[in-house]
Amino acid sequence: MRVLNRKNATFLILLSCLTYSTAYVARLCYGANLISIRGDFGIDQAIAGTVSSFYFFSYAAGQLINAFIAKYCNPKYTVTFALIVSALCNLGIGLSPTVEPMKYIWLVNGLAQSMLWCNILNIQSRFLSGKDISRCIIWNCLTYSIGTFVSYGVSAMLNALGVSWRVVFYFAFSLAFTVALAWFFGVRRTEYAFHHDGAVLEEEPETKKESVSDTPTKKISLFTPYFIFVFIFACVGAACSVFIRDGVVTWLPSILKNDFGVPESLSILLTMILPEISLGGAFLVKGMKKRLRSHLFLECLLFLVAAVSVFLIVLLYPQKNTVLTLFFFAVMYLMVCGIVNVTTSLIPFSIRKYGNVGSISALLDACCYAGAVLSTYAFGAIADHSGWMAVIKIAALVALISSGIVLVGSVLAKRTPLTKEIL
Repeated sequence: MRVLNRKNATFLILLSCLTYSTAYVARLCYGANLISIRGDFGIDQAIAGTVSSFYFFSYAAGQLINAFIAKYCNPKYTVTFALIVSALCNLGIGLSPTVEPMKYIWLVNGLAQSMLWCNILNIQSRFLSGKDISRCIIWNCLTYSIGTFVSYGVSAMLNALGVSWRVVFYFAFSLAFTVALAWFFGVRRTEYAFHHDGAVLEEEPETKKESVSDTPTKKISLFTPYFIFVFIFACVGAACSVFIRDGVVTWLPSILKNDFGVPESLSILLTMILPEISLGGAFLVKGMKKRLRSHLFLECLLFLVAAVSVFLIVLLYPQKNTVLTLFFFAVMYLMVCGIVNVTTSLIPFSIRKYGNVGSISALLDACCYAGAVLSTYAFGAIADHSGWMAVIKIAALVALISSGIVLVGSVLAKRTPLTKEIL
């Protein structure tokens, strides 16, 4: 199999990291400035959360579409187009006179951003060797940390300086537009290198263990009825993990400000620290994967630790101890980021030899953001009626129930070689 050499593979990995980190900046600016937007327009938490829900709904719907069309798309053009549209949407939010047009602008942003992840994974799967994909998974996980650090960091800095929240969206527009052009010319360079002197032949590793791919002359059908049945458990785990993750990241600044008395700029900075833990989630999963072959059982353990962490937050909440509360939020976040890493990288790349990586990643990503659709609006609405304690209790229950669901899936996955190898 012909793949990029080490130098050009590193270039593609870093380019992909830059591009998807920028995509996160272009989608997280709204959440990072939620408090300021609410104050500026005088809206409650449920209405403010509706804008994010519009984004998450269109993103999830777009991923379902991209699951079927991604293999026909050229990532060089698709990613460039999507990032430019996302840039224009950020400009539109910055110019919006009221919250009403924001819903539809962010809906378009969701559709545009749904084109990115599956196409980036497709180009990585096409050009990278197995060893480089292992490196790539770590860098892919880092994108959320970088994007959150930039979007929340710039927002906190401008908020502290008394600068309007609209400037953050103008910054996101400029960054996304520039990186879109960098992606186009960077992929063109990669394609040239691949077809000339920048590629090598990758030797297929010898394996002693029996695999469903041991008979290359017979094409394996990935989407068998039983595979789809077990795959549903992975989809539920994906939805629940992001339900918890995005709900916490979106509303944690409000929790810290309203219930702990933390100033707005500081609450944004403290929230910005959480996603930097996500890289630790990638290394945690990498270490656990050496001992646990089952992706779903790995998710089960991570969900269980997340549930315990959130239940401890519930017990400590009346004491209003900011340090301990943030510590257990961080532990929970580490676990959930590990689950998201399994969902969006390990499982898709594990089907590389059987089918289209982008299609599986798009389906799982759609499930992730289906959970995000529910969490952003639901957490805001519940907080309006019952307070933030109720929100945290629901997050704990979701984590505990999810642990049981993916445990059942891991048991069922052992019944066939295909599901055992992938799930």
